[in-house]
Amino acid sequence: MSAKRNGSDSSIDNDVGMQAVATSALICCCAGALYGWSALIAPLQATFAVTTAQTGFVFSLAIVCFTIAVIMTPRLPIRAPQKLMLAGFGLAGSAFLVAAAQANTFAVFLLCFSCGFGAASGGIYITTLGIAGRTRWHTIATPVMVASFGLGGALFGPVWRQLDRADWGMTALYPLAALLCVAALIALTSNNRTGPIKRAVTPSDGPSNAPMMRLIWALFALGSFAGLMVLGLGAKMMSVAGAGAGLASFSLAGVALGNTAGRLSVAWFGTWLRADHIMQGAMMLTLVGLVFTILQDSPTSVCFGLFLVATGYGVIAAGVPVLTRDVFGADEFQHRFALIFTAWGTAGFLAPWVGGALYDLSQSFTLPLVFAGVSSVLFCLVSRRITKVKHPRQTLDQHDQNVGPKMQM
Repeated sequence: MSAKRNGSDSSIDNDVGMQAVATSALICCCAGALYGWSALIAPLQATFAVTTAQTGFVFSLAIVCFTIAVIMTPRLPIRAPQKLMLAGFGLAGSAFLVAAAQANTFAVFLLCFSCGFGAASGGIYITTLGIAGRTRWHTIATPVMVASFGLGGALFGPVWRQLDRADWGMTALYPLAALLCVAALIALTSNNRTGPIKRAVTPSDGPSNAPMMRLIWALFALGSFAGLMVLGLGAKMMSVAGAGAGLASFSLAGVALGNTAGRLSVAWFGTWLRADHIMQGAMMLTLVGLVFTILQDSPTSVCFGLFLVATGYGVIAAGVPVLTRDVFGADEFQHRFALIFTAWGTAGFLAPWVGGALYDLSQSFTLPLVFAGVSSVLFCLVSRRITKVKHPRQTLDQHDQNVGPKMQM
């Protein structure tokens, strides 16, 4: 007699363990340093005498390679344990960072940092989410993993700034390369149960694959739009609101804090609320933040509004992986989320571009923010169509009920 799988419990008996989750979180944090790369712009320009537009291409290319890696990793024709995959991506990322630090031309730097490290980061991200999805308490482990990735940029960005002031130049990449290498070796030598992902068959009583995939994809795209606009244009919004240098810096720090706090909050709320309900609440928070930002009563109110929007975005960033895992189960999670993740890439490309174009058209952020508000309202409407999903705690209770009779047989 097998446990009923409405999106979850075939792998509960094969819990990967907390050691695997902790090691994965450390590697994921190192990979997330990609978000803090802007701290390397100054030493990069000093080394290669490149323009600001060229430095912008570094991150754009890295995000493209990151997204491709997220999509392709679950499709690799390799049946290796996840810890070997994770260690491989970590060691490759470390090697690419060392090569980027030693690059003698800008083209070589692009190849090593943007393509190499960017792709390795994407492989690390989707693999660590797969590991988190195979724990008993995946509603906690998954958002913690997502938060770890976001934390990487917040940690390594300031470190790189300090190393730049100490004239490290591009060798500032060495500490990250060393830490990533050590974490990868720990993952490689650890004794945990991260077996290869098996391609599962969706049960007849589970959600229909294509409609549910489209719904979750739409939720991710619509829910991310406002937050990604704020992340991309927040500094400009504060400048237009008349904020001084101190408040503008405080606002950007608040956006980073709100983003991280929102991701971590899913771990707490997820123990007693469904992921789609958590995200609906987050979207209400986003709409309140947009109102504060649109009204522009003062630079302080705009700062507060941006913080609320970033917090709501953080909840979406962590809530969508949890929802995907709840719906499709651990065996299908990595494969399904890799496709759903393209929604984030789409929103990440459109939100700053549309926001900037609408600002140029009207010389005001009112229209872009109203557009973001419309996407948030559409999110709320789409989220009401999500098929009712069994809560993870109910899944565990069902699992315990099924295990009991089997142990007595």
